[in-house]
Amino acid sequence: MGLCSFCEIYERESYWKSYCKECADLRRLLIIHDSKTCISILKRVLLRNEIQIDHKVQMELKKKVVKEVESNDIKDYDKTPLTRSKSKITS
Repeated sequence: MGLCSFCEIYERESYWKSYCKECADLRRLLIIHDSKTCISILKRVLLRNEIQIDHKVQMELKKKVVKEVESNDIKDYDKTPLTRSKSKITS
């Protein structure tokens, strides 16, 4: 049939259309919404700079440390703690 005019990877939807399904959806979104708004949203969501990448790595490392600490706490309390029985307190 032919390749998509935009991505040039996938086949077009039909002989008379220029775009594949995914690129046609993107084109519709750009027509419905302001293209500058769409581009700014995509840049904020999909593109990351070095500071944002470092921040994400640090957050993931903190999550891992917290999970390890929680698992160690559970291991410490495998046995029920020894407490005084209620009968000794009331007598």
